[in-house]
Amino acid sequence: MQPFAVIDLLAVLPFWLPLVGGDLRAFVVFRLLRFLKLARYSPALRSLASALVSEWRALVASFVIICGIVLLAASALHLIEGDVQPEAFGSIPVSIWWAIATFTTVGYGDVVPVTAAGKVVGGIVMLMGYGLLVLPIGVVATAFAREIHSREFVITWGMVARVPLFEDLNAADIAEVTGLLHSQTAEAGEFIAREGDAGTSMFFIASGTVEISLNDRTITMCEGNFLGEMAVLHRTQRSATVMATSRCRLLVLDGDDLHRLMRRNTAIARWVREAARERLAETQAGDMARKELAEADVGSDTDDGDRT
Repeated sequence: MQPFAVIDLLAVLPFWLPLVGGDLRAFVVFRLLRFLKLARYSPALRSLASALVSEWRALVASFVIICGIVLLAASALHLIEGDVQPEAFGSIPVSIWWAIATFTTVGYGDVVPVTAAGKVVGGIVMLMGYGLLVLPIGVVATAFAREIHSREFVITWGMVARVPLFEDLNAADIAEVTGLLHSQTAEAGEFIAREGDAGTSMFFIASGTVEISLNDRTITMCEGNFLGEMAVLHRTQRSATVMATSRCRLLVLDGDDLHRLMRRNTAIARWVREAARERLAETQAGDMARKELAEADVGSDTDDGDRT
C-alpha cells in the first residue's frame, strides 16, 4: 500500500484486466502514472514536491483569492450584460467561463462583452489576472529556491564538519565558517594549484574530480573531499599539483577570511589553533596533511559503481 507500489500496480493492471473479459482498453491510460516515479530518481523533483507541501497553505489561500475574483467578475458581467447576451451571460455559472478565460489572459474571443461597462470590467479583470496569477508562482519559486539552498547548505556544512581543523567546533561555529566559503568553477584540464606556490586557501570539492600529482604517486579526489587544510593557517607552499580532470565546482575557504573570523570569535580561534598544533606534525612538507591524502587514496581505490 505504499504510494509507489500503488503506482506500479496501476501501471501494470491494464495488461491483466483484458484477461478478465470485456473491453477495458480505457484503463491503459493508467500506464501514464509511471511518470510519477521520476520523483524517486530526481532530487530536483523531490525538492519541488517538498516545496509544494511546505507552502500548501499559501497556495490554497492564493487559489481562494483567484476563485473569489473570478466569481466577482462573473457576477458583474451577468448583471451588466445578462439581458444583452443571455446565451453568454444569462447566469453566473455560465459567465464563469468568460471570467476564467479573461482572468488567465487567454481570451478565446468566443464570449466578449459588448457594452461599455462590460468592456471596462473586462479590462480590469485582465489587469488583475497578470498580478494575481503571480501569487502562486512566486510562492512556489521562493519555496523551491529555499529548499535547494537548504539542501546545498546541509551538504556544505557536512563537508566543513569533516575537516580535522573544524570537527570539534559546535554547529553554530561550523555554520559561521561555512558562510565564508565562495564558489569556484574549474574546467577539465585546468590547474587548481601548482606545487611550490604559496598556499593561501583550502578547497572543498562540491562536484567533479581532481587529480593530485605528488612526487611518488598520483591520486584522485572526488566530491566531498577537501585539500589544502593547513594552508588556511600557515603560508606553506603547495606540496602537490592539483588539476581538474572533469568540470568541478569548488568551495574555497580563504585563509585571510578565516583569520578575520578568528579575531572576531575567540572560541573558534582557540579550537582551530589547538587543532592546528596537533595537526602540524602530520603535515607532509606543505599544505597536504596525511588524513586528506589517506581519504583521497580510499576514494581512488573505490570504483565508480561502489561510490555511486
